[in-house]
Amino acid sequence: MTARDAGLAVERTALAWRRTAISAMVVAALCIDHVVGSGWRAAAIAPAVAATTMIAVAVAGYLRSRWLRHGHRGRSDGIIAATTLAVLFAGCVTAALGFTEPAW
Repeated sequence: MTARDAGLAVERTALAWRRTAISAMVVAALCIDHVVGSGWRAAAIAPAVAATTMIAVAVAGYLRSRWLRHGHRGRSDGIIAATTLAVLFAGCVTAALGFTEPAW
């Protein structure tokens, strides 16, 4: 692998983190729309927590992308694990909403 290939790999990784941040914000917006549309009842706690989690993923993705673009290439095992767990949590909440409220 040449030095040029290594730079392109970092650029692709930074773009992937940016895409992750954008998609997390879309999921957060959909969850917030459900919370607001459902009238802020007790069952809206899970989507609200999922939205908050996705906002945290979006911030983490943006920061990781920015760090990579500025040359900070430290280990990212922790942020990858946290992002994976957050996305799984939001996916489970969304699946549960699909089963309990199919009109959503």
